[in-house]
Amino acid sequence: MPLGRRYAAVAACLLAACSNVAEPARGALENTEAATTSILLTEGTNLAVAVSPVNGDKVIALQAALYLQKAGEKSTRALTDWDDDAWEPSFHPGGGHIVYGGYREGTFDLWKLNPYDGSKPVPLTRGAFDDREPQYSADGQRIIFSSDRSGSYDLWQLHSGEGDTPPAEPEQLTFLDTDAHSPTWHPDGNGFAYLVTDRGGSAIYWQRPDADAELLLQSRSRFSGLRFLPAGTALSLRTLDRDPAGNALSSLSLFDLATKTLTPLTPSGADVFPFGAQWQPDGSAVFTADGQIQRWSPDAPIQLEPFTVDIAIERPAYARKQRDYDSAAPRPVLGISYPTLSPDGGALAFTALGDLYLWDIERQKLSQITDDPAADQTPVWSRDGKRLSWISDKDDRYAIWTLDLAIGTIESIVFEKKFISFPAWSPCGSKLAFFTDVPANPLLHVVGQLSIYDLETGELSAVLAPMPPQPINWSADGRYLVTTRLKPYSQRFREGIYAIVAANVDTGEAHDIVPTPHRSITHATLAPRGDGSHQVAYSQNGVLNLQVLDGDMRPVGAPQVLVDALADMPSFSHSGEYLAYLAGDQLFRLHLLTGQQEEISPSMTWRRDVPDRRWVLRAGRVFDGTSESYAEDVDITINGHRIQSVGPIDTATALPVLDASDSTVIPGLFESHAHIGDHNHSEQQGRAWLAYGITSVRDPGSNPYLANERREAWASGRRIGPRTFITGHNIDGNRVYYAVAEGIASDAHLEKALQRSRALDVDFIKTYVRLSDRRQRRIVDFAHRMGVPVTSHELLPAAAYGVDYVEHFTGTSRRGFTTKISELGRSYQDVAAVLLETGMGIVPTMVVPGVVLTFTEQNDLYSTEQFNALYGEAAKKNYQDFMAFFGPGSGGYVDAYGELLSELVARGALVGTGTDSPFTPFGTGLHAELLLYQREGLKGYQILQAATLQSARIAGADRDLGSIEAGKLADMVIINGDPLADISEVTNIRGTVKNGRYYSLADLLYPSH
Repeated sequence: MPLGRRYAAVAACLLAACSNVAEPARGALENTEAATTSILLTEGTNLAVAVSPVNGDKVIALQAALYLQKAGEKSTRALTDWDDDAWEPSFHPGGGHIVYGGYREGTFDLWKLNPYDGSKPVPLTRGAFDDREPQYSADGQRIIFSSDRSGSYDLWQLHSGEGDTPPAEPEQLTFLDTDAHSPTWHPDGNGFAYLVTDRGGSAIYWQRPDADAELLLQSRSRFSGLRFLPAGTALSLRTLDRDPAGNALSSLSLFDLATKTLTPLTPSGADVFPFGAQWQPDGSAVFTADGQIQRWSPDAPIQLEPFTVDIAIERPAYARKQRDYDSAAPRPVLGISYPTLSPDGGALAFTALGDLYLWDIERQKLSQITDDPAADQTPVWSRDGKRLSWISDKDDRYAIWTLDLAIGTIESIVFEKKFISFPAWSPCGSKLAFFTDVPANPLLHVVGQLSIYDLETGELSAVLAPMPPQPINWSADGRYLVTTRLKPYSQRFREGIYAIVAANVDTGEAHDIVPTPHRSITHATLAPRGDGSHQVAYSQNGVLNLQVLDGDMRPVGAPQVLVDALADMPSFSHSGEYLAYLAGDQLFRLHLLTGQQEEISPSMTWRRDVPDRRWVLRAGRVFDGTSESYAEDVDITINGHRIQSVGPIDTATALPVLDASDSTVIPGLFESHAHIGDHNHSEQQGRAWLAYGITSVRDPGSNPYLANERREAWASGRRIGPRTFITGHNIDGNRVYYAVAEGIASDAHLEKALQRSRALDVDFIKTYVRLSDRRQRRIVDFAHRMGVPVTSHELLPAAAYGVDYVEHFTGTSRRGFTTKISELGRSYQDVAAVLLETGMGIVPTMVVPGVVLTFTEQNDLYSTEQFNALYGEAAKKNYQDFMAFFGPGSGGYVDAYGELLSELVARGALVGTGTDSPFTPFGTGLHAELLLYQREGLKGYQILQAATLQSARIAGADRDLGSIEAGKLADMVIINGDPLADISEVTNIRGTVKNGRYYSLADLLYPSH
């Protein structure tokens, strides 16, 4: 049928009118027998210490717990449990108790603890804000601390109270537009000093009573750990600088108040941790550096003060869920992405299996609108219901396509943009709002520019500052655009909540709408109410809520819960009479006037691509993923999608032969940490992965419905692309940063998020940095009963809860520092010991920050045929300019990371390969990571094993993938070169075999040819 007639037929069906999903297989966890591992820690990465002024006892903060070390002893005793996540202890001057910052209840609060009598910690503060860095005054009556209670980090004081008497409410001490931190009392009560740090560096201020704060020192260095010396004549602090080559340098330094001079106390090369020194009556200072507790004295060399921490970890075994890669039977479609309700509420448009569909709800009729390899996504209706628009990358160009439902014609508007997402028609139909890429910013999947396109003038104008792209709504009068954006708590730490934002398109002014304080919002949809007001429905706390707004988009009254059950991606009809939403593997429609709900899930299935062909791949050399060398002159017989046999060349075979006798064959590569896209994806991206020899991608954070749509489109063969292992939303605490994170606000909310994970059949669950440890344990128990692993950024206490894997050598942390890597890039005995003794796997992502090195040491990566065809010189320049913020010293960080990498690999740890793309270009980044492994001394076979079999183990797929063996899936890469001798030759790809199908490099790079 001609294109116009086919669209007209579909449109006619719609205008005339206008799930049943199997539970995923689960591994049983009936056997809860746990292996107990005892680990002795003798060094600590970013450990902190407090020293009793009475008897010299120490309280050590190490890997999220506090330990008491009696004076003169080496061993320690645990004071807190893993749930406390306790840091930065400070002794009371009387020595009888300590105060510390702990994360037990999901924010940083102040806690009081007697370290001697076995009593439990007592909370001194509680609430939605973070209270950090507590320090007692010299008389023990007050505690000064930093907090974001005021909208930025200011300093507060708490009168500590006596015995069981609760302290009074905190009192604000500073009122700053910037963020203050690291407070310290003057020993004689003459005020306090503090630090202010921003991107330009740090400053020291002294706030005396009844006086303005005095600026003592302004520096481009970054300061932390400020402390007055006992005499009050000087301050000590940790300084962080860079040498002329850009390498990080740290020092414990002394600032003399009389001379205003700053003098380093520690030798060059010391890795001083960012905490305050503990000054003793004899003039010595106890501090932490280089993984140790150390003591500086005026007239003696620095002395080490050893400690031991003995921890016991129980990690229950569980049965891993096994994937069915063989059956071609119909499977229910789980990837229904961004369903959009028609203006009259009678139909839904959505993306599934790579194409656009229309679902006539009343007639139960499903119509396919697009039928091509392009990625068609985020459909949107015109206000009158006569047009349907969507984003497509058809013909390798991002464009907005529009179907006229009355006559069946289709038109496109092409923009000179790298991506477009979330289009929205203005009420009058003369304008389109959408997100586009930010010029010179290569992170297309992370940040976008809200824009308006005038169809009459062709003008494209920007609205608001760049932000993570989210669905867009117009007010009924066309005056406002409504979406969601991050509302951070401070500039010091990036996390906040996602709030609704209303932007006046005429004035550019915008305001946030926060129906419930301290609760993050996702997926907002707007509809008029008929009296000039509006109503906005949104997902919050895992349920569907509604807030009435006046004509100026200001809240009217309190919000109400519409659906007290899991509800995602709500979409209003134009009148606001109907509301559709997703709930895991089901679609629902709610009639707002009656409250009636009905399931409206379309019956859709897909089939896994299982080729029906036997053929032979004849290789000159084969690296099978398990050995240290090649097998030579090998025939690999492929039957359908699996390897049937691996053996000597059989010249008498009657099967078709692909002759690669002059080439090397390796298992398909794994990209174990790539964020493929939360709001958009492309047909080209699937080909790009395969063009770089990457046949499996583990995606640790995407919209779960979109991730399933992508997984099903690639697995069915509808689009060319790799296998994907998905997690869906990152499960986070109430504060979030990335739009892909789900801010969990309650236990009930967590259970709904886990319900979604089960319904959408995720391959693993990733938790993020603000999640409390108590909820982390619940997730591990749930996931393991479901048979899937859990990963996070944390080392401990994650290992103690049974978390399977760790993402990044460094990575974001809620603490402002990580427990895996210091700010000089170094790790210590505790990190390697925990990884090795527990068997936790890790994906280092050394290419962040090592990406800077790729432009100097690995420049050939940006001149390969793949890069030139897929990205081009302009993309290289964008990445090069944008990633310059890592600075010229990335080589020092990479070398430090390399020491940990080499130790882990040499001692048999489970190490995979990943990149945190799109911080590096998809595909290119993995090869940069492999080259960094080689740079740091790994042998070719170790690098390839990490990128194949080890990464397959991390994905839980090593039964089927990761090596070239009979019975395994036929995922392989044909290379012209010798990658065991030089890993850079992995980019010399002749072709890729994925699921038994061979794709030449030309097929992948130039499909139109």
